[in-house]
Amino acid sequence: METPDYQPDNRFDEDQYTIEWSDIENAEMDYENYLNDIENFFREDTETEIPEESLY
Repeated sequence: METPDYQPDNRFDEDQYTIEWSDIENAEMDYENYLNDIENFFREDTETEIPEESLY
């Protein structure tokens, strides 16, 4: 199937989506917030979990 309004001159701007190694090296991780997110995920999961006995 052909696209009538296709314009081959529009190229993908690779620089817009490129991550430089220096960006990764200089990034500071917020470990406290990261751990809180993980704990909250599992806490919510166990609170909403259906007991296995009620599945049968």
